[in-house]
Amino acid sequence: MTETITSHKADRATAAAPSLGGLGLFTVLLAAALPLIDFFIVNVALPTIGHDLAASEAVLELVVAGYGLAYAVLLVLGGRLGDLFGRRRLFLGGMAAFGLTSLACGLAPSAWTLVAARVAQGAASAAMLPQVLATIQSATDGRRRAKAMGLY
Repeated sequence: MTETITSHKADRATAAAPSLGGLGLFTVLLAAALPLIDFFIVNVALPTIGHDLAASEAVLELVVAGYGLAYAVLLVLGGRLGDLFGRRRLFLGGMAAFGLTSLACGLAPSAWTLVAARVAQGAASAAMLPQVLATIQSATDGRRRAKAMGLY
């Protein structure tokens, strides 16, 4: 009888293992691409941003560096918070924060407001991105993991 109960628990644990489907993989990979795309878009738009917001070159450097610094410094913390509070929760929170900070960047009335919004956007990216690799690692295995990592 004890073997049967143990066997059923093992079967449920195996059956309950999360699986990352095609749409889920597409979603997390798209989220992984957003911070990089955003970084390069802003670099291309810097001359226009400088003109429209009357920003000096030093402030424009802060627009780029603030994002990169916040992202780099908080990346490990984002991974650890995902371990503590759940990858899904932090991923969705990071995505929402990234969207809101993107809106704040687009509506920034001054260069310094843009710098602050970009720092916050870097922090949101740092919360979101580690969850992508952790999700792929925990929800795939074998050839499917290799394919997902290759796509990443």
